[in-house]
Formats: sequence, structure tokens, C-alpha cells
Amino acid sequence: MFHLVQRVARAVAFVGLSSSAFAADAPTAVPVEKALESITVPEGFNVSMFAGEPGVVQPIAMTTDARGRLWVVECLSYPNWTTNKTGEDRVIILEDADQDGRFDKRTVFLDNGRNLSGIALGFGGVWLCSLPELIFVPDRNGDDKPDREWDVLLDGWDMGIQHNVFNGLTWGPDGWLYGGHGILKTSYVGKPGTPQEERVPINCGVWRFHPTRKVFEVVAHGTTNPWGIAFDEYGQMFIANCVIKHLFHMIPGGRYERMFGQDFNPYAFELIPSVADHIHWAGGYWKTEGAESPNNDVAGGGHAHSGATIYLGETWPEKFRGTFLTVNIHGHRVNNDALVRQGSGYVAKHLPDLMRVSDTWFRGVSVVPAHDGAVYVSDWSDAGECHDYEDIHRDNGRIYKVQYGEVKKPYVDVRRMNDRELLDALGSKDEWMSSNARLVLRERAESRDLQPVTTTRLQQLFTSSEGTRERLRALWALHAIGRTPRLEDVVLDRDEYVRGWTVQLALEDPSNVARAMRYLVEMANNDASPFVRLYLASALQRLSADDRVRVAAGLVKRAEDSGDHNLPLLIWYGIEPVVSKDEAAALKILEAARIPKVRRFITQRLALRMALNGVVELMGRLNDPGADADIVYGLSAALNGRRDIKKPEKWETVAARLRMHPSTEVRNEVLKLGLVFGDGAALGELQARVLDTKRSAGERVQSLETLNQTRRPELVSLLQRAIADPVLRQSAIKGLAAYENAETPKLILELYGKLKPEARAEAINTLSSRESYAVALLEAVKDGRVPRKDITPFSARQIQAYGSQRLKPLLEALGSVREIAGDKVEQIARYKVLLTPAALGQADVRRGRAVYERTCASCHTLFDEGGKVAPELTGSQRTNLDYILENVVDPNAVVWDRYKATYFETSDDRLISGVLVNENESTVTIQTQTGTITLPRTEITSRRQSDLSMMPEGLFQLLDEQEIKDLVAYLQSPQQVPLPQNN
Repeated sequence: MFHLVQRVARAVAFVGLSSSAFAADAPTAVPVEKALESITVPEGFNVSMFAGEPGVVQPIAMTTDARGRLWVVECLSYPNWTTNKTGEDRVIILEDADQDGRFDKRTVFLDNGRNLSGIALGFGGVWLCSLPELIFVPDRNGDDKPDREWDVLLDGWDMGIQHNVFNGLTWGPDGWLYGGHGILKTSYVGKPGTPQEERVPINCGVWRFHPTRKVFEVVAHGTTNPWGIAFDEYGQMFIANCVIKHLFHMIPGGRYERMFGQDFNPYAFELIPSVADHIHWAGGYWKTEGAESPNNDVAGGGHAHSGATIYLGETWPEKFRGTFLTVNIHGHRVNNDALVRQGSGYVAKHLPDLMRVSDTWFRGVSVVPAHDGAVYVSDWSDAGECHDYEDIHRDNGRIYKVQYGEVKKPYVDVRRMNDRELLDALGSKDEWMSSNARLVLRERAESRDLQPVTTTRLQQLFTSSEGTRERLRALWALHAIGRTPRLEDVVLDRDEYVRGWTVQLALEDPSNVARAMRYLVEMANNDASPFVRLYLASALQRLSADDRVRVAAGLVKRAEDSGDHNLPLLIWYGIEPVVSKDEAAALKILEAARIPKVRRFITQRLALRMALNGVVELMGRLNDPGADADIVYGLSAALNGRRDIKKPEKWETVAARLRMHPSTEVRNEVLKLGLVFGDGAALGELQARVLDTKRSAGERVQSLETLNQTRRPELVSLLQRAIADPVLRQSAIKGLAAYENAETPKLILELYGKLKPEARAEAINTLSSRESYAVALLEAVKDGRVPRKDITPFSARQIQAYGSQRLKPLLEALGSVREIAGDKVEQIARYKVLLTPAALGQADVRRGRAVYERTCASCHTLFDEGGKVAPELTGSQRTNLDYILENVVDPNAVVWDRYKATYFETSDDRLISGVLVNENESTVTIQTQTGTITLPRTEITSRRQSDLSMMPEGLFQLLDEQEIKDLVAYLQSPQQVPLPQNN
């Protein structure tokens, strides 16, 4: 079942375009003229149909210009991204001159765009995401016509990224152009002609581009598919992440939790989680999302989100100000979250929905503020759950305008304001007006049209204004025109937001660093605000190694930041390069640190470098139980899976004290470390624990699992003896895979009929791990001691990977991994004849679960149970038979690198197959179908990645017709069912 959700997971990571193949209940969208009847909003709000087909189709991105007009990107390219230089995508301008809530003028600005997915306006033209390029279309005279062909500013955005395409162009308060990028591919971005080795990689996260200096950089790595970027009135960046964890506070230099895969930096160790204290999804599969599913309805509607804005207008009730709005795609609504300050960051709390739509074709993509305090919501308007690559409805599209009351605010062209009027607009409560005024001021500064007195007045606004909002806007405007205040002038400023932002803005120019260092160190040691310390931690990544140490020395002392959502990790990301290269500096920071997570990670990184003597010596000097615990945990994390490491010089003295530590967990970790360092006493104690039947089952199993990591030859007899103990049996079978011993397959096969299902899976895994064991296993299948159906496709492919002449005839007799002959379409057609609705209706879903447990559960999670090798199935398109058959019959049609089989051969002739989870210079961690294995690199003799999915073809060939029916019926079940009693 591995590949069943490889294409399913594409939907999980999607912005939410169309898919009529997996249709919603309604055969067509609600007609445009009746669409408003399908919408409900809170009392006092009203919604107008600002635009609908044919006036707008496929609205993938929107923004407003300085006149308040709405610019819309119509993406006709999707899903077949073209490699041609031009296409049929359009950029249109919609204007509502009579202010009745519906456009009355439509202008086509561009009609030959290709692969357009994002738009921003400024500096005399239009900025567009045009895969594989970021382009600029000049319109210097503002006549709504391109002056000439567009300029290519950046290229290298990966053409294979499908629905995770780069997107979301948004001007930040700092004057940079921001955008998002999804997880499915890695793009290597640079100016046209940049050599590959000089390009900047990004595969999920947020990037930015400076419009005049033409500099590109990644702001933060991680999440899944950010589609929507918004800034609050304090300049904090938040993104809508499409999948489940929908909201992240994005900090420059941050590294955030990903849907899958390892962060670019293998030494990040831990990633920053979402700030949301909730999710908008109660579980199930996508067809159960929305108002028709009570649990999901209460939670928020569904797991997929797109578009982001923070309401900063002045016409809605005050309670909405500063709240986060995003479209819930499958929930057919606009969710609303409160952003509550907590420590250095925020926590997002669930609020009642702003807008709910009963039209099941509603597929919102964008949410943007209007000039009059309203909000525009775009609707891709299509059927199905997320996206479709075959049946595209290109004639649909709607844009709604959500307003409170009957406010009518005429268009005002901010570009035509004089400087004084722009300064007045800068202080407006309405962020739309303020941000446009700031952009125009910057454009005038670039063209040298800004009056000198304007700069003076801006500086006066910054110093004399009372409110934070007004001062920040003045600060950002000063920065935009090249007059950023000096750090020394604000180091003691009364406002934490001003202090923090000045740190970030001042360090954009490397020439400011030397002058700023004194004040950065002072603030790190003395500033009372965690918000300011966040900016200092972020700034570490812009400093030299020596300067990082000076600033970090103050930050790591702040024990009060230990539980902060951001600070421990952001500090670590900043100092990691220093710790990785300079042991003396690392030990200096470690000695000063009072933040447990920072202490653990410094230790872990030093231990990976084998810089153990200094760490253990420092423990001896500190003699601090808290520091002892953190350092022990760091050592254990680094040395997990390692063997026969030279004992640190002062280990025995320190270990004697640590064995008296008040924490049982610490004492146990010290025992494990003793094994790593070849401590015979630790080995003896753990063996005694394993054999002591008076101890708890958990303690005995944990002790055996610890011993399994050592791979000492003398443990074979203990493990073979432990097979007879039901408590220890599964761990013992797992441990025996590490040893070549002729008695092992005999002992396992003698007990096989008595094993529980999970122990059987471990037995098959162990007996597949060595060629000689695999021979014994297949002989047992041949003579009926092991049921043929217990050999999963996963295990069969691993056995096939040996390429052994001894195994080949046994495998052929088994028939489990042969190439499927004939056309896949014909096979799917035959299964569809078998799997009719009537046949599935009479299937036994309980028996289907038993088949699933045997064939699929080792790799997939379904209903919170199962393996982690493959993507989770719970939220997949399990109700669609075509989808299931396509993925099972032809699992190699589309295979992400993340889910390709990797084979590792070890120095003791073991073969391990699985998905690579993590690696560093010392170890490799592999997720197998029965758990994770950490291997020292020194024991890996070869490593190869297959071009094929981890899931082999031929799953259904292992099953009889009734088992196939039962399995498919179970996969389509909306909820978990019990196993049959005789299972």
C-alpha cells in the first residue's frame, strides 16, 4: 500500500485548486446569480459578488493597486505548466467605479502570461511568479499596458513542482518582496546565468527579493506548502500553510516543522512548530469535511488552507482587528484566528468563522484587503477535493467582497498625493493606506523626487509619535528611503518593537555591524523584552563567528527563555555553525548557557564531532544536576547507534556521580553511554535487568533494546534465549538481525506459528535482512510453515535486492515480486469489474482491516495506527476506487524522492531497506517497516537508492478475490473498525 498516498499526499500538500474527478456532491457550481444565497456571514456583515464567470476565471492570485483597483491573475496554465516562453494566462484589472460591490470595468493588462501564480505591484510595474521565473512587467506611465517585454529577475524555480509552485508575492514592511515555495521539489534560484553552485536552494519555506538591490535570500525554511503571507501591524510575518497545521509565525532564520523530509541543515536537531493551539480538522477523509461533518464543522471545516490576511482596516468591528483570516478549502469557509502575544512570539486561538459557503464547488485561494476596509475572497470554483490533472473547469471563477455595514469609500490614487499627504496617510489606522503611502514614498526616494523636508518630518514622526503603530510605520518608511535610525540611538528606546525592528533593519547592511556590536552585546545581556531577544537571536545568522559568540553569550544565560516557543531554537540555529567548527568557543557558550535545549544541542553537536573530552571535563567542573541532565541527553542523542567509542578521559569519575543523579531517566542514559564507551559493568547490569523477571516488562524490554544497540557477539545467546520469553520476544527477534548465526532462523521459524501479528512482522523483517536467513524463510514458505501471504511486497522486494541465484528460484515460486505483464489500464479495468459497489457493500471491513494489518500497516498510518515509512492514509482519497487502483496497480507512475527505496549493505553482510530519515557525518537513521534503525556510517559498505517506490507492484496478486474486496472496503471506511475476533 506504500504508493497509495504518494499521489494522495500531493493533495495533502496543495494550495487547493480544482479536482472534478473526485467530485463533490453537486454536479455543478451554484449559478453565479444565486451564489450569494449560499453564503452566510456574521450579523452586520454583507457579501457582494464582486466578479464571477465569465468576467473572471481561474483566479489564482490577487492584489490591489494604489488606486484601490483589484488586479487578478487568471491561471489557465494549471495543471500543465508550460515550457514555452508565453501562454494564455491573464492579468486583469477590475474597478468598481460606482461602489456597488461589483466591478463595472474590466481591463486586460496581460494576456500572454505563462504559469502565473503570484502578483505584486510597485516601482513602475507588475511583479509576477511565472514558473520557472520571477518576472517584472514594466508600466512606467501607468496606462495599464506593458511598456515592453518583461524582465526576468530570477530563474531556477523547479518546473516539476506541480501544485506546490512558488507563490504569494507580498510586500513586507521592510521593503522586500516576499513569497512562498512548497515542499515537493527543490528549486535552485538565482539571477539568469548564475552557475548552479552559486544558486540558493529552497524546497519549502519563505523567500524574499530586494526590488532595487536585486538580492535574493531564503527567509525561513520549512512548513509544507505556504500559500499566503500576511504581516500584522507590528511587522510580524504569518503564513497560511496548506496542510493541517495551518498557521506559522515566520521569523528570519527560522526552521519550521515540515510535512516530511529532513531540513537542509542536519544539525538543526529540532524544528519550530506551528503557533496554532488547534487544527481545523477532526479527522476522517476529505469528503467528510465541511458543514456536513459535525466534528469537522466545529473544529473549523477541514485540513487544507490557502490565502492569508490580517485584518487591519478601520471599518470592521474592533474585535476583528489583528486577527488572521485564511480560506478553509474543503470546509468551504474563511477561518478566523486570534493572534495572542506569548513570550517572544504568539499563540493562535480559534475564533468563529468569518464566512461559510454551502456551495460545494467553493474552492477559495486568496484573501486580500480592499481600499475601503473590506476583504476580497477569491473562489477557484471547481469540484472535488483539491486538484485534478485531467478534468479542469477553466470557465469558472468568483471573487467575493466582504464588508461590514454600508461603507462606501471612493477610490483615491495614493500616487498622486503630495509628500505631506503621504505622511498623513502613513499614520492612518488603515494599513492598506499606510502601506501604499510607504511604497510611494520609497518610489519617490528611488527616483529622487522626494522633498528633503519629507525626510526631516519622517524623523520627527519617529521620535515624537506616542503610539507603537505610528513609530513603526515611520521607522519602516525611513528604512525604505535609506535613513534607518542608528542602533545606538534606540538601544534604550521605550518601545520593544522599535528596538527589535531596528536590530533587523540595521544589520541588513553589513557595513553597520562593527559599529552595532557594542549595542547588540548590551541588549543581549540586559534587554528585558523576549521580543527584542528574538530579533537578536535572528540577527546571529548575519554576524561573523566571533561576533555570534559575543552576542550569544548574553542570550544563552537567560534561563527565563527556556520554555519559549522560538528563542531556544533560534539561538541554536545561530550558533550551530560556530559549535560545528570551534570547540573552544562551543565549550565557552555551553558553560554560560542556562537554557536546557541549547545545552543539549551544543553537547550533541560536539559529540557528533567526537569532541568528548572537553564536554565531560566541563561536566566535572559544573557539578550541576540540571546541566548534567542536559549534557547526558545531548551525548545520548549524538551517540545513539554508535559503538566502541573511546572513553572520555574523565568519564569514570563523572559517571560515578551521575549514577547517583536524582533522575531515573538520566541514570538509565548513563548506562547506555557506558555501553557506548565499552563499560563492562554497564553491560552486566543491563543483562541482569533483562533476565530479572521481577522487574517490570517495560524496564526489561527497554534494557534489551539498549543492548541491541551494542551489537556485541556475546549477546547472541542472550537474544536467542529471550525469544522464548513472550515479554522479550519481539525485541529479541529484532536484535538478532544484527548477527549472522545459523541457529537464529531455526529458532524463529520454530516459534513462528505462536507469534502475535506484530512479532511476525518483526520476524519477517529479521529473516529478510540476511541472504542466508532469507533462504530459510522462503524454504519455510515453500513447505507451508510460513503463510505465503505473510511475505509482504516490501519484504519480497528486499529479498529480490540481493540478486542471489540461491533466492531467485524460491522467489519465482513465491510469485510475489514479478513484473506485471500487460497494460496497467487493462488490469485496473479487471479489478473494477471485481470491485463493484454491490461487491464492496457486501465485503467484510473487519476482515479487510486484518488484511490491511498484514500487508499495509507496517508502512502506513491509518486512524492513528501503523508505520511511518509512507505517508498517512487517513486523509487520503480513500473513497475513490480509481485512485486506489491507480496507486496499487501502478505504484511507480509518480514517485517522490522522499519515498524511494534506499538499500544499505553493512560490513556484516546485512541488507537494510527503508526511507532515509536523518543523517550526519557519524550516523544514518533509516525508517524501516518495523521501526527506525541508526547505523554508524563506518559500518555501511554500500548505499543505493532505487528509482522505484518502496511499494512494489503486485500487492493484489498476494490476495484472493475476497481479500481484495475486504481490503478495499476497509480502505474506504470513514472510521476505524475492530479486528475480527479470530484474528
